[in-house]
Amino acid sequence: MTETFSMGKIVNTHGVKGEMKIYPYTDDPLKIKALQYILIEGEGETKHQVAAVREHKGMLLLKLQGYDDIAEIMRFMQKEIYVFRKDVEAIDDEDGHYIVDLIGCEIKTTDGEVIGVVNDVLQHTAQDLYEVKGHDGALFYIPVVDAFVKDIDVAGKCITVQMIEGLMP
Repeated sequence: MTETFSMGKIVNTHGVKGEMKIYPYTDDPLKIKALQYILIEGEGETKHQVAAVREHKGMLLLKLQGYDDIAEIMRFMQKEIYVFRKDVEAIDDEDGHYIVDLIGCEIKTTDGEVIGVVNDVLQHTAQDLYEVKGHDGALFYIPVVDAFVKDIDVAGKCITVQMIEGLMP
């Protein structure tokens, strides 16, 4: 598993005192609130200390320690924010998984047939979709709902699904 992974994207500034608007990639965006440090795309291994986080209109407003002016944070616009897996797991009180853990998982049917590999997970308002790359390279989508997804084994890199006619190309 990767040591760090993206948990959101800096999409804009908020005000003039160094707050950044974050589009979160998690179903529990306030987990970011409990973090002490983040990494920012393009900044190498530099840890940025989180000074404050709050929710605002479905987004997060993030303030970093030592950045008190809008001019200082402009270079971060449209960059991904990364978190350390160990930090997130330390505050995680549920047995869950992250999208980064699902990429590359084999998709097999309840009959045991391997039909492809998770290429991406698309997040939509109704439900997430697994973008699956079939053996022939064609992409197809499986809704992430209990009716289709029967088992997720992150450690074994395998997701078992109940297929119905019309889901595969």
